[in-house]
Amino acid sequence: MIEYKQAYDLQVRLADLRYKKEIEDVLLVLEHPPTITLGKFGKIQNVLVGEEELSRLGIEVCLTNRGGDVSYHCPGQLVVYPIMDMRVRGGELRRFMQDLEKAVIETANYFDIAAETWKEHPGVWVGGKQLAAIGLHFMRGISMHGIAFNINPPLDDFKVINLCGLPGKEATSIAHLLNRNIDTNDVKPLFLDNLSRILCIKLEKLTNTQIRGGILG
Repeated sequence: MIEYKQAYDLQVRLADLRYKKEIEDVLLVLEHPPTITLGKFGKIQNVLVGEEELSRLGIEVCLTNRGGDVSYHCPGQLVVYPIMDMRVRGGELRRFMQDLEKAVIETANYFDIAAETWKEHPGVWVGGKQLAAIGLHFMRGISMHGIAFNINPPLDDFKVINLCGLPGKEATSIAHLLNRNIDTNDVKPLFLDNLSRILCIKLEKLTNTQIRGGILG
C-alpha cells in the first residue's frame, strides 16, 4: 500500500534511471489508498462529489501525466506500473497497451470470466462494466503508469466519478463476478505469470536490500 503521489514520484525517478540505462526494467506492483486521479485529458466535472465530501470520505485527488480522463484507486485493486524501455521493444506503444490488456483478459479467463477490450476506450470490460482501467505515459521512450485491475474493491466507492469520463458506466471486479470473496494475493501471481509470458520478460522479485540500496538508494 503506497500513496499515489509517492508512487508517482518513484515512477518518475525510475523512468529517468531507466532512460540513462542505470537500471533494468522495473515492475511496480502495489495498491493505493482511496484516490481520484485526473489524466492529461481529465475533466473535473467527472468528479461527482465536492471537496468537502471527498475530505470526509478520505479520498485524495491527484493530477497526473497519464493518458485518459478520471480514474479511481482504492484497496482491493491490483495496480501494476511497468517502467520499461520501449526503445528496445521497437517502440510498439499500441502493442504494449494491448499486451497489458491481454494479461488481464487471460487472468479473468482463468476464473471463467469472459472479459474483453472495447475499441473506443482502453481497458478491460465485462458486460459493459469496467474490470480494469489502463492509462500510460511514455517519458523519452520509457513507459510509466499501467493497469488498475479490480479484484475485490468496494464497488460503490467508484460512484464518486464518471469512470474514464463516461457517465453511467460502472465498475466490476473479480470478487463480484465470482460472487465470493477473493484476495488480491490470490490473483497477483497468476496475473504476473501471464504478464511475464505475454511481454516475454523474466520477473525477479527485488530484495529489500536491492530496493533500498538500488532503485531507492
